[in-house]
Amino acid sequence: MKLLPRTKSGDGGLFVYYYAKSDLLLTFRWDGGGLTNSGKIVLFEQEVPGFQPLHIQGHLTRLLFMIRSGDAIAKLVWIVSGTRYRDLDKIVFPWVRMWEAGFGGRFPPIEYRNENGAFLGSLGASRKTKHRAKPAKAKHVHFE
Repeated sequence: MKLLPRTKSGDGGLFVYYYAKSDLLLTFRWDGGGLTNSGKIVLFEQEVPGFQPLHIQGHLTRLLFMIRSGDAIAKLVWIVSGTRYRDLDKIVFPWVRMWEAGFGGRFPPIEYRNENGAFLGSLGASRKTKHRAKPAKAKHVHFE
């Protein structure tokens, strides 16, 4: 990927949001970030084995906040071992699709790469392998 640096300091993964009315500050730290030629942000996040759904969902929530705050996100790239990217996608895919169905809007493209940068797959990669589609007692939801 040919990306431009996001900041002069080299910390492209740091994002700060300030709400002046109540003097509130939020700081998000991603493992990395760069800019496309068109100025859109590419985010990088590395996950080590043992990642938990709540941790992953926290990243996705921050991504949504960034989008709603006006940041132009080109894509999110998750760095993960080749043996675990489908496990990560089993957490990411349903959360993204349920959010999109329930609240509208679209997530930016999501892809998985290994530690050397080789492409492993994109959102939905886990759907190509056999796994249980839903728990035995899943609540059915209908979004309109």
